[in-house]
Amino acid sequence: MESDGKGGTKGSFAVYGGASMIQVLSLSFSGDGKMLAVGSTPGHVDVWDIEKRTKLFSLDGGTTVALSPDGRLLAKDGNGIEICDAATGKLIRRIPWSITTSTPGVQRMIKKLEFNAAGSQLEVSSNGENDLVFGVSSGQLVATLTSTQQGQFSRDGTVFVGGNGRHLIAWSTNDWSKVSDVPNGPDYVTQIAAFPEKDLAIVGGPNSARLVHISSGEDVAQVGSGYTNFAAFNQDGTLVFAYTGGGFGVWDTSGKQHCHKEGLGNGTAAISSDGRWLAAAMVDGGTNVAIWNLKNLTGVCGSSAP
Repeated sequence: MESDGKGGTKGSFAVYGGASMIQVLSLSFSGDGKMLAVGSTPGHVDVWDIEKRTKLFSLDGGTTVALSPDGRLLAKDGNGIEICDAATGKLIRRIPWSITTSTPGVQRMIKKLEFNAAGSQLEVSSNGENDLVFGVSSGQLVATLTSTQQGQFSRDGTVFVGGNGRHLIAWSTNDWSKVSDVPNGPDYVTQIAAFPEKDLAIVGGPNSARLVHISSGEDVAQVGSGYTNFAAFNQDGTLVFAYTGGGFGVWDTSGKQHCHKEGLGNGTAAISSDGRWLAAAMVDGGTNVAIWNLKNLTGVCGSSAP
């Protein structure tokens, strides 16, 4: 393009889309680790059979995904929040969702979806807003969790833990009353992983990931430095996984690091709840995902683990 000499332009331009414009931003395993849902920009969902290494189906629309623990339901964003049959992709229910907020220039974009253990409730984390919980069968709002963002259900679904730059809160899912509310911060929260059975949570922010006690907020150890993209516990709560600006690492709950790898992927990762698989989105890999057997951490980052 060039100036027309009159304050305008003349000519033409073209925009080319490469692999860097398509990337995975959300991953979710079924509870048995047999299925993996992959949500990618600019609005594409794939569901894979991991054991057979075959794609079951693809859906347009949606970047954030979640599979129910029993593998029967798929939740995704796109046209509202859509609950689909995970075997076929057929739409079962749509929950209306507005991206507008009362703050100019701020949109309520969905960042995370998570089913509870029974698959009866769906938690929604969005940009800068309180977490919301919806009933799956009714599509109705069940709870608005104040001062709670990026939260996570406990494995048995009885407790939900989340927070923000000032609070770390545990909620009882029986009546959505507070179990505890302790100081947090000073940084905002980017990721939270919870293991209430051992009174532990990983609180990730823009500068570090911290292993803390849920009941007191007391720090146990720092488990990564830099922006926290991913955090999780293993099946019995003895190992901590974190993917921060410093790379992917594995620690035990005393804070001892056992494994470290830089450049594992683009920061999007998931661990199957049965402890078998680690999935990570590839850098400039389009919709491709790398999967490791988590029982052999030497294959992930070249060092042994307990």
